[in-house]
Amino acid sequence: MSAAPGWGVWIEPLLPVPQLVDLVRLAEDSGAGYAFIADEGTDRDVWVALAAIALGTRRIRLVTGITNPFSRHPVATAAAFASLEELAPGRIIAGFGVGGSRVLGPMAIAPSKPFTALRETVEVVDRLLAREEVTFNGEIHLDAARIPWSPRRLPIATAGRGPRVEAFGSEVGDWNLVAGKPLVEVPGLLGRLRAANPERPARIAWSTYVAWSPEMIEEIRPHFTYATVDMPPETRALLGIDAATTERIREVMLRDGLHAAAHLVPDAVIHATAVVGDRQLVIERLDAIRRSAAPDLFVLAMNGYSTAAALIAEAAPLIHAAGFALATFEDTDGPRTRPFIRPVAQVAAVTSNR
Repeated sequence: MSAAPGWGVWIEPLLPVPQLVDLVRLAEDSGAGYAFIADEGTDRDVWVALAAIALGTRRIRLVTGITNPFSRHPVATAAAFASLEELAPGRIIAGFGVGGSRVLGPMAIAPSKPFTALRETVEVVDRLLAREEVTFNGEIHLDAARIPWSPRRLPIATAGRGPRVEAFGSEVGDWNLVAGKPLVEVPGLLGRLRAANPERPARIAWSTYVAWSPEMIEEIRPHFTYATVDMPPETRALLGIDAATTERIREVMLRDGLHAAAHLVPDAVIHATAVVGDRQLVIERLDAIRRSAAPDLFVLAMNGYSTAAALIAEAAPLIHAAGFALATFEDTDGPRTRPFIRPVAQVAAVTSNR
């Protein structure tokens, strides 16, 4: 990457797909190098949205932000990633996590071993994209599955708010995605993630919301409903959120939606985890984290989607003033060597003998 870290956008597919395409195209034209598209189950389908965005943009990298092992079978997920790579060669990054309350709750999915399933899914998808034949019996099951037309292995990104997923990302990922953390914890966490694999550290993308007016703070409040519910208990305790408040937010959010539960989110959550203040203070706080934490990428999370285009247009100059660079698209995102991938010669030998 360039000497200065770049930036991107994190978008929940709450808008009609054509509008999502326009939004990502605006981000690309404003200097963003990456677009993370959320997979939330009841929103616009992440794969349909990404396919349309891939065809409607030119160079911006596209990331599932994030998909999970449970709402689709990993074979179908691998085939979807391979199909996207055909549409946008060299621009697709496979983003994985265990899934949160918004996506799994409406499906009545309560995984017994979510971390184990995540590890298995990442391995299986990576091997399928490498054109291996995969049989697997664990939390997930495959029987001689193959995707012989896969264009290539993809870079892998992982996201999770717990230490096991963070450590797993440092172990095997090309990108480690950090979001929903109190700002005071970000420099130390990023330092620990890099130290976990000093010979081949994963790149780190740090994401949060920004707001420079009271109206913008209220726009981002609904998004902190699921962030509060899904954050580690110790983080909630640090912010003074008890179990009863957490359960009440979860209940109202899943029954009536984000906006209905927004008033239950304490101000402390927003001020601890989002970059808020006047415009100059937003620049200074972003710059301070850029200097102290040194993320490889800052990812701007969208606030209210009726004003998303205005947010990108107004935030881009502030992000650049804080030292985050315009995308040059000169670097390449290639997958790292992972312990469960066989050498290419072995895969070719298996394929040629079929």
